[in-house]
Amino acid sequence: MRRPAFDAWAPFWDDSYDPAPYVAFYRSVVGQGTRSVLDLGCGSGTITTELARGVAERSGGVKTRVVGVDESPEMLRVAAERDPGIEWVRGDLRSPPVDGHFDLVTCCYNTLQHLHSDDDLAQAFTAVRQRLAPAGVYAFDVSQPNLDWLGRAERDLLVREITDGEGRRLELREDRFYDPESLILTTDWRLLERGSGDGQPVARIRHELRQFFSEDLERGLATAGLAIRERYGDLDRSPFTAGSRRQVLVCGAN
Repeated sequence: MRRPAFDAWAPFWDDSYDPAPYVAFYRSVVGQGTRSVLDLGCGSGTITTELARGVAERSGGVKTRVVGVDESPEMLRVAAERDPGIEWVRGDLRSPPVDGHFDLVTCCYNTLQHLHSDDDLAQAFTAVRQRLAPAGVYAFDVSQPNLDWLGRAERDLLVREITDGEGRRLELREDRFYDPESLILTTDWRLLERGSGDGQPVARIRHELRQFFSEDLERGLATAGLAIRERYGDLDRSPFTAGSRRQVLVCGAN
């Protein structure tokens, strides 16, 4: 799950990814009748706020509700600054402390991979089913395991360069290794001021991401009473194949 380490990374999270493909996909699953959204593992709220805009545009003035849940207080602080009108709740996506039912539940950025066991995944899916409206939609994305790529460890890989809010030019560097027994990919990220070599990182974070194969997801969803309605190989809705980078699923209640 998201651990306190995400607090230190909160000021840099939005620069760690290109949100545009995520925004485009998750905005596209907001239906004409969507009036309530629950975003699990919302992080800094980038996608949540876009979902809120999408719901508001389609509401016709009808009251709407958007809730973002995350374990990191600092991520939630950044999110609340972005849009104080959204309900920001600290909690675990396996048992989110949220009442009511939702027309749309989302979980993006590989967040489900912070769950390390099949039981944890089943709990998370069950929590979604319990909070999903009868005709509701559950959409999420995780990576598609690529064993050849996973088997190639990396050290001090330059992922990208960013400029932070203070104007500092930073390098995002990565160490990566995969344990085929636990199915966990460990990725250490650190932000260094450009040209500082092995200097003290501005921030660092460790991701420990369980690799879920399609059959793992199918089994967990079925156990929770959820059915796959659509499956894609990336956020652009390309067909899902064995060589796809991602598993992007749109589900509903059985």
